[in-house]
Amino acid sequence: MKFKTLSILAAIGMAANAFGQGVVFDNLGNSGAANASTGGRVFINNGTTTSLFDGGAFNLGVTVLGGTSVGTLVNLGTFTFANDPKGYTGADIGQFQLGAAGASVNIPGVAAGGIATIQLQMWFDGANGLFANYAAAAAGGGYVGTVTFTSGTSNPAGAPPVPAPNFSAMPSITLAAAPVPEPTTFALAGLGSAALLIFRRRKS
Repeated sequence: MKFKTLSILAAIGMAANAFGQGVVFDNLGNSGAANASTGGRVFINNGTTTSLFDGGAFNLGVTVLGGTSVGTLVNLGTFTFANDPKGYTGADIGQFQLGAAGASVNIPGVAAGGIATIQLQMWFDGANGLFANYAAAAAGGGYVGTVTFTSGTSNPAGAPPVPAPNFSAMPSITLAAAPVPEPTTFALAGLGSAALLIFRRRKS
């Protein structure tokens, strides 16, 4: 009896996830090449070659933004291995899974079954975490990339109901090393002046 009850509850839970409003934050069904415009995966370029990101061994940092258009995007969460409830973000070669497995997230301002605009700000976060966020990765010369696309959303009240899609509409993204900012001319001049002052003081 207990087993039957648990099975029913589990089935209800799966149905709620499948038909909950919004979008599921993963690209697990995608198999596109590096230039794919939909069904895209995550690639990484080391300066000479481009290859699929090893999501089975390493994690991504991902900030997900969503809204009705590019001008209305809001932060829907930043996911790293450290705060993801599963303890990982990279799921397989070129694939990722953010947040609780199979959970859908509502997109602000988008009605059920409507079209949402999604932006992913991604960075290579390694096996144990390298950067706290996208900005830190970009400033630190980490591997970063951004992709923006539109996606359908679920409609639980539809006939038939439309389940929450994952990021099957996303284009492929290639992470590349961000250039480390060079010191500005004024900063270098300031350092030179400070060095001259120290030298003069020591000499006197």
